[in-house]
Amino acid sequence: MVMKNLRKRLNTSVDELDSTRLQKGYGAEGVCRIGQAPLREPIVLAGEVKETRVVPRADIPSLEVTIGDGTGRAIVVFTGRRKLPGLKLGGGLRVEGVGRLERNRLMLLNPSYTLT
Repeated sequence: MVMKNLRKRLNTSVDELDSTRLQKGYGAEGVCRIGQAPLREPIVLAGEVKETRVVPRADIPSLEVTIGDGTGRAIVVFTGRRKLPGLKLGGGLRVEGVGRLERNRLMLLNPSYTLT
């Protein structure tokens, strides 16, 4: 049994292992999976912070945070902000807002958030 599990883990790619870890960690009740999130409806997403960057939108700095939960990635945009206190790469973020598709990416604009 132990050898079977070890063999399975050794033959699994790092991406698959990471995806499984994220799905277990962010699959709480009441949280929508990013890969299955409906558009133009209020949703709750949770995931690990994968990337942050400051991007000008209409000459106003906006913080773009990419989160992933193992089923997909979403871009969370906070307009007029350059940083969020306590936010760090690899940390958890739970957001509530309305999702939309922009350039084939799920995006939430100025959602309410909780650091996890």
